[in-house]
Amino acid sequence: MTASRFPLARVLVTGAAGFVGSTLVRHLLQQGCQVVGLDSLERGHQESLPPHVPLVRGDVRDPAAVRAALLLFGRPPEACIHLAGLILVGESMVQPALYHDVNAVGTQVVTDACLHAGVAALTLASSAAVLGSYQPGQTRLGEAAMVAPESPYGASKLAAEDTIAAASQTGLLSSVALRLFNVAGASQGCAERHDPESHLIPLAVRAAFGELPPLRVFGTHLATPDGTCVRDYVHIEDVVEAFARATSRAVAQQASGDSTFEILHVGSGVGHSVRDVLRTVAQVLGRPVPQADDPPRLGDVPVLVANPARMRDVLDLEPDPDLARMVLDCARALDLMP
Repeated sequence: MTASRFPLARVLVTGAAGFVGSTLVRHLLQQGCQVVGLDSLERGHQESLPPHVPLVRGDVRDPAAVRAALLLFGRPPEACIHLAGLILVGESMVQPALYHDVNAVGTQVVTDACLHAGVAALTLASSAAVLGSYQPGQTRLGEAAMVAPESPYGASKLAAEDTIAAASQTGLLSSVALRLFNVAGASQGCAERHDPESHLIPLAVRAAFGELPPLRVFGTHLATPDGTCVRDYVHIEDVVEAFARATSRAVAQQASGDSTFEILHVGSGVGHSVRDVLRTVAQVLGRPVPQADDPPRLGDVPVLVANPARMRDVLDLEPDPDLARMVLDCARALDLMP
């Protein structure tokens, strides 16, 4: 992976203290970008950020907090990368109103603030959860795949996409939605420390070292090769570079007078079942992953694998599909491996 060819100058990052956010902030700083963060710190960790990075503690649903973060630049930033949001599919099934409020309403507040401040580009962290499980004739899903979210989480991300698409129709900013598949690995010294943790690889790594109870495998008789969910795992380094390149592209498009809305699927293009992941974790760590079988969770789609061809073409980015590397990087960031 090479560095972005078009480094950004000033960027507001919402959700800056989360796993993706803190890694992205460091990535942008390395490229010489001025960064301001906005985070409620309800699920993020301020200590994940470099101490010199200005951070506004506030909720993206609060217009005053978003305005305060934008004003810290002195003059409008080129772009806002909007990562803040709730991400747990299961939680969204029991708290759908909360997910709509944070993910959909929060995106509207951020978008309105960017339009008012004169921000040129807005990049949204969307999700493969906006896609439906019924995709006739498709094994890897590109941007033309059928949109049919099966959880309130997915529906809230689709509403967020619609919001930034409408904003681009005003001609005042360009926007891009990056539909992330399963972000994994670690970089820049930032570990996955979600509370509660929901991502399979850190859960499996920590279970193998006895830090967590046996891993619960949700669904073992699904319509997949081994009966467990199949997902596309993409390294965090490729994800943050995709954000940098897509945002640079949107800024350039707006500068040329071409206000656009774009969707890009960010994945490796390789599917791994839950059983595949657990075998890889055991091989990399040299110890088994204790596990217990459970019924499938509501809202979980059996198979979600990206077709990243358009991302490769548009961003000139070739993701690294090495699952063993992602596991090792995760374990090292958690201080469980040398």
